[in-house]
Amino acid sequence: MVWSAPLGFTSFANIQQHGERYQDEWGAWYGSDESSWPGAWMENFVVNNREEWRKVQFPDPRLPERVAQPKRALELVEGELAVVAGVRGPFSATWMLSGMENISRWVIKEPDLLEDVLREMGRWNTEMGLFLIESGVDAIMIHDDWGMNMGTLVKPEHWKRHFLPYIAEEVETLAATGTPIIMHSDGNLNAIMDEIIQLPISALNPIQRNSGMDLAALKQTYENRLCLIGNISASLTLAHGKPDDVELEALECIRDAGPGGASIMAPDHSYHNAIPTENVWRVFETCKAYGRYPLDMDVITTRIEELIGQGAGLGWAVKKPDAQKDVLAAKKTKATAQANICLRFTPCL
Repeated sequence: MVWSAPLGFTSFANIQQHGERYQDEWGAWYGSDESSWPGAWMENFVVNNREEWRKVQFPDPRLPERVAQPKRALELVEGELAVVAGVRGPFSATWMLSGMENISRWVIKEPDLLEDVLREMGRWNTEMGLFLIESGVDAIMIHDDWGMNMGTLVKPEHWKRHFLPYIAEEVETLAATGTPIIMHSDGNLNAIMDEIIQLPISALNPIQRNSGMDLAALKQTYENRLCLIGNISASLTLAHGKPDDVELEALECIRDAGPGGASIMAPDHSYHNAIPTENVWRVFETCKAYGRYPLDMDVITTRIEELIGQGAGLGWAVKKPDAQKDVLAAKKTKATAQANICLRFTPCL
């Protein structure tokens, strides 16, 4: 598959088109430099109170220019790849308009304002999603990050009460077209997984290993009700490990989620600039060598044991929050020293 951004998917193509600083169609200013991958940072928030919300001018979600890139992607792949187009969910669209400080305050003091913004931002992105589907894309990915490394960005009870209804409305409307819907959210989502699984989504991405998302446990609990995408550590193993460390983690993903299907090999976020090319290739090579069906679990298990015997996997796979303390307290070999640095300074991507 190939991911494609519609015009208005904030901070991606806009920076490339407009330089280091630009103002989006909602009125928010963004800045960037060489370290601001993958897009930009926000310099202001458009909606800080009810009065500013009343003044918001909604741009047209069906501008023909919005689907130009996805349509071009469809032409270029010629049916060889699925074209997945991204839209925002109500949560991420709201914090990009108003900021997390305002959201945190509104949850307690102005829930009606919060829900008004969530509802309308969700519906705007839904309309853009419908336009993308009509333009021929194969799937929609809703980007609506709810998690951080240690849990959800807002309390689970607040998420369920104030945010879930509008997330569900967007997902249900888009899924009703028969188009596969992929939900994207980083972080530790364990506290809300029972609610996520009830949404009519086809897949969840990226199952962030470093945030305590246990792929084997998810597969065992929810079986094939949801396609699980990801779980190879992008901030530890891929960025700092050796190819054998990467192969071990990829094999663990095949072992833990591969049986019965409903699994896609992928990193637990993105292939970013700090990842050596050889590690990216090892993921593909491992998937091709061991991921064909029917899976030979004996061969996979034997190879895992061989890699462990050769010293692969020295603390890179952080599956539980407590494991971070173990790594930090471990003997500082070259491998664990690198892991310590990453755990200390790498935020939830």
